[in-house]
Amino acid sequence: MKKVLILLFICTTFISCNSQTDLETLKFDKPIPEDIKKIKDVEKDDNGTYGLKSYRTASLNHFKFGDVSFSKYAVPNGYDDAYSDIYVHVDNFEQNNYLGFSISLANDQEGTALLNYLKKKLGKAEERTTGLKNGIALVWELKESKQWVLLVQNTANTRDHKKYLTTEVTVVKQGIRVLNSENPEWLTVLGSFNAAHSKKN
Repeated sequence: MKKVLILLFICTTFISCNSQTDLETLKFDKPIPEDIKKIKDVEKDDNGTYGLKSYRTASLNHFKFGDVSFSKYAVPNGYDDAYSDIYVHVDNFEQNNYLGFSISLANDQEGTALLNYLKKKLGKAEERTTGLKNGIALVWELKESKQWVLLVQNTANTRDHKKYLTTEVTVVKQGIRVLNSENPEWLTVLGSFNAAHSKKN
């Protein structure tokens, strides 16, 4: 009996330590899972691309998106910003209601897998300009789920001039404005993205 209890405890511990929050299943305007706030290196932050109040962490091993699992990753011999991280966006730090997330992936395989998964699940995206010779910028405006999905994928160089793939994806509730503003004169997240990535002719 003791052996069974010990085995059960070990299995439960293993599962709980290796469980991942599936970002695809999170619901807008509902409190984010407590597990996110308990991640060891998580920080409250509003310095992301769109200035949204967020919980930021580089411990991506706690997250997945559908079939795509992520890992804590830094590019070998990369510059200071050559690592993966995520911002889980909330309305404020009291209610902590979920508004979306922005993820930056420096892992080639994970970036490619996420792009392929989004194409498979969401269908054809609208292509945008990147301002660079290479790379892609894509937009999905999903009316049924009331979300915007924004993706930019490009290459960057390590300190020893090796190339690696960078993938930045934002999934956010439609209508959300930069800096969590409620002023209708401020840009929405999509409007901010559009300003940097215009429609292709």
